[in-house]
Amino acid sequence: MSKKKLLYVAPHISTGGMPQYLLEQIKTFKEKFEVFVIEYSNVSDDFVVQKNQIRNLIPFNNFFTLGENKFELINILHKIKPDIVHFQEPPDWFIDSKLIKNLFSIPDRPYYIVTPHSKNALPDQFQFVPDRYVLVSKWSHEIFSKEKNVSCDIWEYPIKDFTPKKDIYKKELNFSDKYFHVLNVGLFTPGKNQGELFKIAENLQNKPIKFHFVGNQAGNFSQYWEPLMKTKPDNCIVWGERNDVHKFLQASDLFYFSSNLELFPIVIRESLSYKLPILMKKLETYSNTYDNNDLITFIGNDIKENSNILLKHLGL
Repeated sequence: MSKKKLLYVAPHISTGGMPQYLLEQIKTFKEKFEVFVIEYSNVSDDFVVQKNQIRNLIPFNNFFTLGENKFELINILHKIKPDIVHFQEPPDWFIDSKLIKNLFSIPDRPYYIVTPHSKNALPDQFQFVPDRYVLVSKWSHEIFSKEKNVSCDIWEYPIKDFTPKKDIYKKELNFSDKYFHVLNVGLFTPGKNQGELFKIAENLQNKPIKFHFVGNQAGNFSQYWEPLMKTKPDNCIVWGERNDVHKFLQASDLFYFSSNLELFPIVIRESLSYKLPILMKKLETYSNTYDNNDLITFIGNDIKENSNILLKHLGL
């Protein structure tokens, strides 16, 4: 019996949380379904960590990037005849309204699933009503389950049980044994708030600590990160975008998640998979998910207090 066809439609597949979530779903479901992917817009030829991995997971002809003519989406649907179409954001946010109307009118139309990746997504905002919402967290499910006419499920990014290879990756990344190594992962944006950790690093320059930052510095956020880079303390190392974040997670001693704006961040799940202790803000969107996790310590916004908590965790 042939596999059912599952088509993912993503607004973009540039490096970030949503593309990583999509990548993990493809890894999970590619044996059960014949998987296709449509990238609605190619916003960058530079930040392609997840895109390259997705291309390697599915047949070459099963990956599409739309050009200026977005109605090519309809032609692709007619060509491959998917059983399920899974939108990795509400279509109203990235698809032309005329094209959305066409999606409704397809004969024998597929089963439509939508996964919002933002805390700002509310079901009553959308013209496009899918057959099912698949939510990334308990908090999202509580919001969307109030929409009585649409089924709701949760598909959380998994926490896995890896055995860290700390010594191997410390050596490979040239992490000196003379220092403790504190890691931050994320795009340089105001919401991710790397500036907070820069301030902490500046205050702790007399301590044997190196602060490592992994994540791209996109041009549309240059007003945030350019001033930071001009005053970067010497104990901060900015690595840019990497395709080997797992090595940093294993080589580091502590993960400092400075973010003030999140839904259900993947990097927390990945850090826990490698048993890496985490300092992070307690945001409402996490619900009670991490309240009893021994690897997580919640912090506030006070730089001095957070610095002291960090030192205590490192035994300094």
